[in-house]
Amino acid sequence: MDKEKQLELDIADTIIDRPKGFSVGRRHFYLYPVTLGKVYLQKRIVESLDINKELLIENPYAEALRLAESKKEECCLLLSYHTLQGKEEVLDNRKVQERKKYLEDNLGNEDLATLLIACLSDDKLSAYVRHFGIDKEQERMEEAAKAKDDSGTLTFGGKSIYGTLIDAACERYKWTFDYVVWGISIINLQLLLKDSVKTMYLTEDERKRVHTNDTSMVDGNSKESIMNAISSMNWG
Repeated sequence: MDKEKQLELDIADTIIDRPKGFSVGRRHFYLYPVTLGKVYLQKRIVESLDINKELLIENPYAEALRLAESKKEECCLLLSYHTLQGKEEVLDNRKVQERKKYLEDNLGNEDLATLLIACLSDDKLSAYVRHFGIDKEQERMEEAAKAKDDSGTLTFGGKSIYGTLIDAACERYKWTFDYVVWGISIINLQLLLKDSVKTMYLTEDERKRVHTNDTSMVDGNSKESIMNAISSMNWG
């Protein structure tokens, strides 16, 4: 399967938050989409693994196998968090430790390495941004912002993830803090905010300074537009 087709399939799974299933012994588990809360919860574990990022890109299985052999306990703890869903489960330390112990006792290093690759290479945000052309759209918006005469406007805040991500999502979608942190995958959250429709009024003189004429977008209120956008993607 070529990379473009695989990317289309990954996007489909991301949109519907499809978990990936696997079995260990007689038990079946799922790798659930990572939320913002999980990212911060797992941060120390990931840092303690001391991952060779270059090798993880060049030869992911070799690096994952090294980690599974040298730091199996930490790897199983990381995997445990990935297999738990929702705030209550993830913060239930007894359940986390029970899951970690079971995986540690029943997973071979080779199988653990395979699952680790899925956990450590889960961030496809930059690939999605390029695929959808969101990066180009951001460049157009920055160009338009530079041309706009807003010398009398001051902007405050946005110095942390609270303002740039959490507050922005709560304000725009009227979601609760808990839902933003624990209820939606972080990649869907980021893509929603990065590709949200934004309007900027420019005077005629300001428009002359900007080379931006692309007004293409998918109308979320139109079933036809949505179906056309879905059909244009190679779902395989």
